[in-house]
Amino acid sequence: MSPFRITSILSAALAALLFWGGPTCAETEFIIVIHKDNPIKQMPATKIKSIFLGKEPSWPDGSPITLIMNKNDDIHESFTRMTLQKSPAQLSVYWRKMLYSGASMLPLAVQDDEAVKSYMSRHKNTISYIDTDSLDKQVRKMEVIP
Repeated sequence: MSPFRITSILSAALAALLFWGGPTCAETEFIIVIHKDNPIKQMPATKIKSIFLGKEPSWPDGSPITLIMNKNDDIHESFTRMTLQKSPAQLSVYWRKMLYSGASMLPLAVQDDEAVKSYMSRHKNTISYIDTDSLDKQVRKMEVIP
């Protein structure tokens, strides 16, 4: 096979990957969770996005919101792409810009669902996301309104 033919095949394959978006990660199902005593039962998806982008710093009663970023790769990837319409790398850059501009502090980052639930059970004004299968009595699921 000639080098020109190989180059043409590789170019076509690359173009197809770029056109179709390339391989995607499997979407892991997640839920938004809050402290079990938080009185808020539901929230629009747009408001949740604003909260996780630091644009809504407080709950309706005026108390400050503490964001907990779940650094479990699959959960974090699904959450950032589906809820925030960003990749994890884009979200990281976004938060660094917020920090360096003085607009906000970085959210708390924890390793996994268990760390989210443990921290959240001790801090009332928190919000985060966990794998659907990890829900237990330590936290409460926030109903998201499309």
